Amino acid sequence: MTAGTSTEKASGTAARTARAAIRFAGAVFALGLAACASAPPSSQGDNRSGAVGVRSIDKQVLDAERLQLAANETFQMPLAEAGNAAPAYPDELLAQRLAPQTVCLNLAIGADGAVAGSRPVERAEGCPAPATVDPRFFAAARRAVAQWRFDPAFRCVYPGAKPVDEQGCVSGREEPVAVSLAFRFVFEQRDGRGLVRIGG
Repeated sequence: MTAGTSTEKASGTAARTARAAIRFAGAVFALGLAACASAPPSSQGDNRSGAVGVRSIDKQVLDAERLQLAANETFQMPLAEAGNAAPAYPDELLAQRLAPQTVCLNLAIGADGAVAGSRPVERAEGCPAPATVDPRFFAAARRAVAQWRFDPAFRCVYPGAKPVDEQGCVSGREEPVAVSLAFRFVFEQRDGRGLVRIGG
């Protein structure tokens, strides 16, 4: 590897790290905007609105198919794009004034960063059984995540031993991989303006 190539890869790694921070901040902002706009305009004297909080719960979900790494490999998780919009609270359920409703989804994220599909999480801490939640909440969440995009996950394969102090994949080879991530969505109603609870 030439010095120029190494420098370019280091710059690319730093850029990815910077994008991660920017995307996280942008995603929080975008989710806030989406949640505030999730309910239809209220009639006079009716201040119902819906808010949606989103949290990644991947570490709480046991997955037998998790990626296995060799001794000379590392793994970079996918990064959510800043423009990923939160689900909208189902309009037809606003009048019911329901307690907060939680749904959890497993997202299949392809090597191209697109969401290939989603399915309910059957068992995880903080995730109610899908059968106990109105299916319209799941439908709203699945419609939203179908449009999500990610900077793809990748496996970094080194030609020899994995460097101890290397940040990113500077001296290795990036191999994009498909992965699955789990997310929790909290749909809730409040009098007045709806706000997003990140990590709810």
